[in-house]
Amino acid sequence: MKTAFVFPGQGSQEPGMGKQFYRQWEATEACLKRLSEAVEIDLAALCFEGDAERLQSTENTQPAVFSVGLSVYEGLQRRFDLDPDYVTGHSLGHFTALTSADGLPPEKAVQLVRRRGEIMADVTGTADTGKMVAVLLVDPADVVAACEEFEDVGVAGFNGPRQMVISGGKESVDRVQARIENSNRARFVELAVGAPFHSPLMLDAKDAFREYLEEDYFDDPSIPVVSDVSGDLYTDAIVPESELVEQITAPVNWVGVVETLRDVGVERYIELPPTGEIGEMIHRIHSGAEVISIDSPKVAAEEFG
Repeated sequence: MKTAFVFPGQGSQEPGMGKQFYRQWEATEACLKRLSEAVEIDLAALCFEGDAERLQSTENTQPAVFSVGLSVYEGLQRRFDLDPDYVTGHSLGHFTALTSADGLPPEKAVQLVRRRGEIMADVTGTADTGKMVAVLLVDPADVVAACEEFEDVGVAGFNGPRQMVISGGKESVDRVQARIENSNRARFVELAVGAPFHSPLMLDAKDAFREYLEEDYFDDPSIPVVSDVSGDLYTDAIVPESELVEQITAPVNWVGVVETLRDVGVERYIELPPTGEIGEMIHRIHSGAEVISIDSPKVAAEEFG
């Protein structure tokens, strides 16, 4: 059975994430400690003891979510000798997926992710700059059309056939939401994130991150990666050099990701921590697929032991 490992992005964070794995799996503990040394942050303390407000700060969220996902992945590999056929990730999770496929050295990757978070935090200042709202039960064309009327709002993600995210300045997002609501029976959910990601407001962050990536950071991945920007498979280091910059303002094409994996024969998806909505989004796009959310060492043992 073809299997894809999927890694979550910002918004999946929660206090205590990864703690059980850290305590029970030596490989997870060792990986998290190496990553902590690379960025000179006690990532275990941040993930296990940090409150929700601290974890929501962009400069903290990104290295924390990345490190939990990667360290649990290493634990799975060591304990159960698991090798995915494909890897992918949602937004920030693209970095974790690429690192798990040997496209980035882990220590360099966590430094890169930390700098990405700092750049985004510097550009946006505070969460009051903008917001992100999930739009449910609406035709994507209606959402795109409503966003096109405002310069500081854009579609941030295509997460399902009728599940999208809009992102941008607070006032403009509210006006887009009102226009959608006037002509649709929509549902809206504001996301718990620290900034209006994947929106026009992140253009300065995109430019700053591009300058930071002038060095030769990437290697050819040993496992095919599916890009959350294009939705396409790649095994060439030249792809993330451009797409990990573009994704800062581009929408997450999660529908394209899952459709690509479905088309190449993937029948099983392994959701890495911190687990949350990724599995549900996969089911909406690829009905009948098996999705295993690894939210504890016990679940991993039951599935793979």
